[in-house]
Amino acid sequence: MAQIASQEYRMVGVDELEPHPDNPHRGDIDRIAGSIKRFGFYGSVVVQASRMRIIAGEHRWRGATRAGLKKIPAVVLDVDDDTALRILLADNRLGEYGGYDDTKLAELLQGLPDLDGTGWRDEDLADLLDDLAGEIEVIAKEPAAPQRPARSAPAAAAEDDGEGESGDGDLEDEEPEGADEETTPTAPRPKSGMTVELIVTLTAAQHDEATELLDRIRARDGEAPLAEVILAALKVHAIR
Repeated sequence: MAQIASQEYRMVGVDELEPHPDNPHRGDIDRIAGSIKRFGFYGSVVVQASRMRIIAGEHRWRGATRAGLKKIPAVVLDVDDDTALRILLADNRLGEYGGYDDTKLAELLQGLPDLDGTGWRDEDLADLLDDLAGEIEVIAKEPAAPQRPARSAPAAAAEDDGEGESGDGDLEDEEPEGADEETTPTAPRPKSGMTVELIVTLTAAQHDEATELLDRIRARDGEAPLAEVILAALKVHAIR
């Protein structure tokens, strides 16, 4: 059964702490220090009591030192060396199993006046937006060409009574000039009479949310076409 580990919370001088010598993780100290300078140091580092060795939050400690802090809050655990090492590995590893909702992340970052202190840079946001744009594929489809009705045999015979110019009774129409020439298909730009299909990659959570929102819109407005709903949402987002 899970339980709360025995621990003590106290302020500790940064020079009283030492990093774990076997910590394989490497962090960006400059970004962490920048965040601490902007928002202050919040939270705590986790320390093994017997050695005052950091087992979680080493790079926050380094960032705090670089930012000029003399003391930081620490949660001190009374654990043996084996448990301390396992906590260190778990703290580094478990966060890697998470991920981002990239669409929501991009919206959050774009909504800020600047990215100072967030750990994100303008170039990170640009890369994120490029990745999202690459997940959208537009497929243009030409409308099906109407089929010319086939001529009936009697009508064809009437047109060619055996004395026509063809002279061989062949009922096939002549192929237009250049019909046999190969052409290289190109992606046409959407125009009048064309059907355009917009394919957007969604996570399972995004798909569920989009379906729920569409149901709510249609419950309010009736069977609104999906294309109209999407266009309306894009127009609102574009003028924000």
